[in-house]
Amino acid sequence: MSTAKTNILFTLGEAQQGSRDWPDYLQYGFEASDEAALIELVGDKSLHGAAGDSFEVWVPLHAWRTLGQLRSERAIKPLIELFEELVEDDWALHELPTVMGMIGSAAIEPLGHYIKQQDRDEFARATAMAGLSEIAKQHPALRSKIIEHYRHYLQQADNTTPITNGLLVSYLLDIDGKELIDDVRDLFTRQCVDITCAGDIEDVEMALGLRLERSTPKVMPAQDYDPATFDPNDLNLGELDTSPLPRPDGDDIIEWLDYYLDHHASETSIFDVSELDGFFAAIACAPQTIMPSIWLPALWGGEEHSPAWDSLEEADAFTQYVMSFYNIVMADMNDDSYEALYMQGVVNERVYTLVDDWCAGFLRGINLWGPISPADTLVLEMALEPIRQFSTERGLGQLSELNDDEVERRQQAIEPAVRKLFQHFFERRTQDNQPVIRATPKAGRNDPCPCGSGKKYKKCCLH
Repeated sequence: MSTAKTNILFTLGEAQQGSRDWPDYLQYGFEASDEAALIELVGDKSLHGAAGDSFEVWVPLHAWRTLGQLRSERAIKPLIELFEELVEDDWALHELPTVMGMIGSAAIEPLGHYIKQQDRDEFARATAMAGLSEIAKQHPALRSKIIEHYRHYLQQADNTTPITNGLLVSYLLDIDGKELIDDVRDLFTRQCVDITCAGDIEDVEMALGLRLERSTPKVMPAQDYDPATFDPNDLNLGELDTSPLPRPDGDDIIEWLDYYLDHHASETSIFDVSELDGFFAAIACAPQTIMPSIWLPALWGGEEHSPAWDSLEEADAFTQYVMSFYNIVMADMNDDSYEALYMQGVVNERVYTLVDDWCAGFLRGINLWGPISPADTLVLEMALEPIRQFSTERGLGQLSELNDDEVERRQQAIEPAVRKLFQHFFERRTQDNQPVIRATPKAGRNDPCPCGSGKKYKKCCLH
């Protein structure tokens, strides 16, 4: 259903990312009689699937913004039903909750009902939770109604959905929901909250102003994965060689890093270059630059776990190699040429890709991020979903029931998720604060190293 007015939306093109300073769409004469046509545009799959550089792909966004400015109660149900279809659309994740906030009171009950439906996609439910939070922020007089819906969710929360529970806590913090602290404490007591979303219970209490400082040490989010005890046979991938690595006799960065990590690793540290590669990939995706003074001790599990080097020369050599590798990963992420450095194993003459160490490293790197908004947290959690499949007890249990081809398909979802996460925060990282040191001439990860060694750039030095 197209009208002369809705045709205007086809001429507006790309929207400004991250801004809530939307144009005044009502200046084009939109009114209640246009709601049906606008709703149809929002749900038009051909528009959502249009070319990324076309004006058409932006039409649904302009349409839902217009519905928000119209305070369209008629749009509530159709928009909510689109949550699952648009769950991978970053713009929808950020803006549909804002639209619900603009509509206001009439959206509360439908959204409250939606978050209680455990058969819904967990990120779609999180979008509904965000919508309730937006209503409370835009209409403070309605806050008490939102709190009651959050209370009901907390008291009936599913122990098997830690990400959804963690996201609910983050939205609760967004509206200063200290009235529900007892229910939140109970949720944490049940150990069914993913603490990468809003921190642990002490973090939550401090955010709500209920405590001034921690009474226990800050702990890293549990990953339910220990590279020291993980048995590759759980995934039917055969045995891995765990014998000590010999000292390299060349200048290969990866060989030297694997050697140093193998000889100096502890229960708290990164174990191999695959895990280190994932660690740096997460650091590259962060909204703000994470300096080496932060990540270098963290790769050992903290300053107190740093190795007792045999000599100053050995310490300097490791630092040189790890900084070179760090710069390679940063450059590749910025150039959109990054390829994850997974391990491989051979069983019955078939080569298997092993992503577990890389995924564990990525989660370790995420732990170094600073606070992010609830909307950004939702984007992050979606990106982490395929990664957690290979780095948590629950995920590995699910994988053990799949055939090799299905496991491989899930592995292939990791890199696209990471690229999408990197691009999501790209606008916030300025060229001035990028910790990338380029060699000259510029070389890609898989190009010959400019030093002339004949090796690939990623496997050589940056001298």
